[in-house]
Amino acid sequence: MIALQLEQVGHCYGKRRIFEQVRFSLEQGDVLACVGRNGSGKSTLLRIIAGLLSPSVGTVALLCDGIASTAAEWRRLHSGYCAPAVALYDELTVDELARFHAACRGIEPTALSALLEESGLADASFTCIGELSSGMVQRLKLALAFAGSPALIILDEPSTNLDQRGIATLQKWIERARKDAIIIIATNLETELPWCNCRYDLEARTFSHAWSNARALADHE
Repeated sequence: MIALQLEQVGHCYGKRRIFEQVRFSLEQGDVLACVGRNGSGKSTLLRIIAGLLSPSVGTVALLCDGIASTAAEWRRLHSGYCAPAVALYDELTVDELARFHAACRGIEPTALSALLEESGLADASFTCIGELSSGMVQRLKLALAFAGSPALIILDEPSTNLDQRGIATLQKWIERARKDAIIIIATNLETELPWCNCRYDLEARTFSHAWSNARALADHE
């Protein structure tokens, strides 16, 4: 059983309040769309959930492997994370980075190799990352996030720079992973809302369980 609970989470940068009183809970199988205008704090909230940033107030608890903990290290251990701000090593080849990532995460390299094959990156194994197109870099970031079947998969604007084939592969990975994970997607794209069964509006601080309700709200906005 996997569960995630946020209690009264808020964050400030200096004296500027980004968001406050974020409260919701998710269970294994949930795919959440985190929505809000640019600058509303979606990326900041996802970094907090991933254990990469401490909230100014509130707690984030992850239940996984029979253990519930609010420790950021616990969430980092069990999270896959993809975001525009994630930087890769341009000097490494795709194969070298995949092996490095697998060693750091304690996963089988073959599991990551299968994702690279699905994403169309197998032929680029010995290409330096600095020579890849932006779309291929995004495919690689996504493969790293899904590798090892993490309990918590956090995707910030995951369709960025992807062509239709890349988007189709991403959707397939989400559908396949969701039964054994919680997935959180920061998005303002209506094309990504149908992938989700619930939505959190960061500005309105409202939670909805049906993506159809989220679509209606998005249409209204």
